[in-house]
Amino acid sequence: MRWPAALRDRAPRRADEGGRVVLLIAGLFGILAMLIVGGVDVTAIQLARMQVMDATDAAAADAADAADQASLYKGGLGSQLTLSDRSVQQTAASTLTRQDRPAHVTDWRVTDGTGAQNARTAVVRVSAVVHPPLLGGVVSGMFGDVHITVQSRARAHVD
Repeated sequence: MRWPAALRDRAPRRADEGGRVVLLIAGLFGILAMLIVGGVDVTAIQLARMQVMDATDAAAADAADAADQASLYKGGLGSQLTLSDRSVQQTAASTLTRQDRPAHVTDWRVTDGTGAQNARTAVVRVSAVVHPPLLGGVVSGMFGDVHITVQSRARAHVD
């Protein structure tokens, strides 16, 4: 049976479509892989941020209990601890160095802005560098390191 010329021209030819589906599937798998890898890296960065925030909270809580020695010996304890920038910075740095760094955090430190607010509240700022687990080298090479800065406040009350 012979097909009319008009139908023969409309009928798809297998040889023309042979590689198109394979390329489409390969492209879709590539996009899917990048979404998964990106999701893993973003999740790792967010988890590292939360762990740095926990460490900053602990450092602020310790720093809020660090009374300024000079004011403590001059005026006594009173109803509230008197904090100084120096006592807060030293205590926060000491607390941070005693803690284990979270996974994927390559460096962390107490930064500017750490100190005593109104001599009553300890303010601690911590800056951390995070290296994403899967694309860390690519991200660092193209955009630089991922920096996270968190801040926490704590106030100690004397009972």
